[in-house]
Amino acid sequence: MKSKKELRQEFKVKRCQLSKAEEESLNRKLLSQFQKIELASVKYMHVFLPIEKYHEPDTYSIINYVKEFFPKITLVVSRSNFVDYSMQHYILNHQTVFEKNEWGIPEPVSGTAVLPSLIDFIVVPLLVFDTDGYRVGYGKGFYDRFFAQCATKVQRVGLSFFDPIEKISDRNEYDVILTKAITPSHIYCFDSDESNSSHGVW
Repeated sequence: MKSKKELRQEFKVKRCQLSKAEEESLNRKLLSQFQKIELASVKYMHVFLPIEKYHEPDTYSIINYVKEFFPKITLVVSRSNFVDYSMQHYILNHQTVFEKNEWGIPEPVSGTAVLPSLIDFIVVPLLVFDTDGYRVGYGKGFYDRFFAQCATKVQRVGLSFFDPIEKISDRNEYDVILTKAITPSHIYCFDSDESNSSHGVW
């Protein structure tokens, strides 16, 4: 087993080693898997915008898919505050104005604000996840804080180019598990409630 720090470094390198053709193929397969997810009941979907230099999965294709086939879903994007590691959320539409911050992350600079409690589906960035649904992000805790502000039934759906590892060695009680994780070849389910839990693969 490896720690979050070790895994963070390992999978950053793995993503950067992908060729352009490999990355494009994996993104097409991710979209194909995402299209299997049931979205009929979703009202507000939060989507991260990919950081090109980190070779993150292409969420623009997911955004375009949702806009075309689920126009009633309100898409939401966020701006990160690196002072207190909080996020502010805004509706994504043709009026949303974006700028890249100093880390190269495209962020909304104005728009209609959205409360986290309204969001019922979150597309979650990650570097790697394990077979129990725990994820390794970039280590700042933005999304764990965000999850805590959302309704308990919010869907937390991770996107990964790579299959899960067996276990992250330094998981803790503050880590929030995903409800699903999508890879180019599978959808992993980690649904749970107070009385039972189920893990499965589509």
